[in-house]
Amino acid sequence: MSEGVVALVEDLPAEQVALMQNVLPSSYRLVDGGIANADAVVVRDGVVDAVLLSGAQRLRRVVKIDVGSGSVDAEACAERGIEVAVVESPSLMSVAEHAVMSMLILFKRVVGAAERLRAGTIVGGVEPTVTTQESYAYNWVGLEHFDALWGQTIGLVGLGRIGSHAAKLLRAFGADVVYTKRNRLPADEEAASDVRYLPFDELLQASRCVSLHNRFTAETEQMMGEREFGLMQDGSFFVNTARGRLVDERALVRALASGRLAGAALDVFWLEPLPPDSPLLSSPNLLLTPHTAGIPTAESQVLELREAARRAVAGL
Repeated sequence: MSEGVVALVEDLPAEQVALMQNVLPSSYRLVDGGIANADAVVVRDGVVDAVLLSGAQRLRRVVKIDVGSGSVDAEACAERGIEVAVVESPSLMSVAEHAVMSMLILFKRVVGAAERLRAGTIVGGVEPTVTTQESYAYNWVGLEHFDALWGQTIGLVGLGRIGSHAAKLLRAFGADVVYTKRNRLPADEEAASDVRYLPFDELLQASRCVSLHNRFTAETEQMMGEREFGLMQDGSFFVNTARGRLVDERALVRALASGRLAGAALDVFWLEPLPPDSPLLSSPNLLLTPHTAGIPTAESQVLELREAARRAVAGL
């Protein structure tokens, strides 16, 4: 069996090239430039066009790292029967994970449960006893109103790459996912993703938790304010991992103080870093993280390159 070839159409640092080579099977070698004998091509910031493809008679797959500035002529690839695979950004997927993690923490009252546990709270006068399969002290801290994601209606405002991955994760938890965005998805895409469309106001009213996944623009600034929080269900939750200026933070503080919201989670803020006198810091039932939902660039690139190398040869 002849040796397989995976080609790069751009210069990458030597350590990144070595990283990809280590992921490839021993029957494949990675070459930097020259795709004449390549079975697969990996591109991040380079260009794969019809001219380049004309010199690659063995080429069967192009792998595009999605966050790069490069481009792939998908039509020219289709004409040649060349498969195009896309490696999505691990950092963007991490933001979706963070949003769902925040929902789980809120629904299950994790912060309150941990605080009561560490404070030594014990209700009902129970004493420490060795547990068995049948005998144990359930919820001895007296935690109230904790719940599961299963069966809950979760509203996603925005359904791009991050929102779509959040929807996928939420469906795995058994949640009912509704979404809103400027341009509604075609019916077949909604069915494939198992999501339902609702206009913005109806989504706010229907959802037990609302999570923002849209971009900040002049039109979306403070899109969540007094009116919008007022439309949400009593005792519902709110999550923002998108951009801080989407939210009227003072209105959010009032919604939490009044009990309209049972809890919220923010990873992004109007001012960053968060000022020490921010009312958010003393607001009840508010989970705060310092804009850390997306993983750092270096870690993201490692994951992207490894996945690109795997995709390049999978099934060839």
